[in-house]
Amino acid sequence: LLGLGLNVVVGYAGLLDLGYVAFFGFGAYSYGLLASQHYDNHWPSMIAIPVVMAGTALLGLILGFTSRRLLGDYLAIVTLFFGQAFVVFVNAANPPVRGQGLTGGPNGVADIDQLNFFGYALTTRRAEFFFLLGSVVVVLAALHFISESRTGRSWRALREDPLAAQAMGIPVNRLKLLAFAIGAAIAGLAGCIFAAVLSAVSPGNFGLPILITIYAIVILGGIGSLTGVVLGAIVINV
Repeated sequence: LLGLGLNVVVGYAGLLDLGYVAFFGFGAYSYGLLASQHYDNHWPSMIAIPVVMAGTALLGLILGFTSRRLLGDYLAIVTLFFGQAFVVFVNAANPPVRGQGLTGGPNGVADIDQLNFFGYALTTRRAEFFFLLGSVVVVLAALHFISESRTGRSWRALREDPLAAQAMGIPVNRLKLLAFAIGAAIAGLAGCIFAAVLSAVSPGNFGLPILITIYAIVILGGIGSLTGVVLGAIVINV
């Protein structure tokens, strides 16, 4: 699922985003704060997940807007800083809110609620697996239709030659923002599921090794290929 989200930014739009794990972490922490004992909030998953995805997409828009004029190595450096800044933030920036530290510091957020829909909780690994599998299928289908649309073709033009794409009248900056937002929203979804399945999140879950793994999945399967991402994920994980 993370590979599919990264494939939108890197594979479709050709933007070297090295801070992608921060969106994953933001989604996980946000879900943890909305559905756990931390602040005694227990939002049902059918409400918490869309809210977290929207918030993560907004964060992607903000990052994309601030770096919309950057390409290549320059974009990579800025996004890498963003990813590392997120880890430092959740470790150190722990101001008291409602009697609890905001991020839990190095200990993170624990006692996160299980996935639950219409009063039914997914209490077994089998149920969680099928929910995750269903999420992957839905995201795959959505990305397939986007890839075959005018937006998908414009993304590929942007990836091959941004200057030529802009000269042909393609709204390059708007497409960059859209790629960041969609990729971030998918990472937010993955973060929600990750937090619910593990029932806890901590800064160590979102370090450089997970970023390397996701990039290996996308590159091994073939940048820009949906089926390649799936095959790459299977190979890398096995």
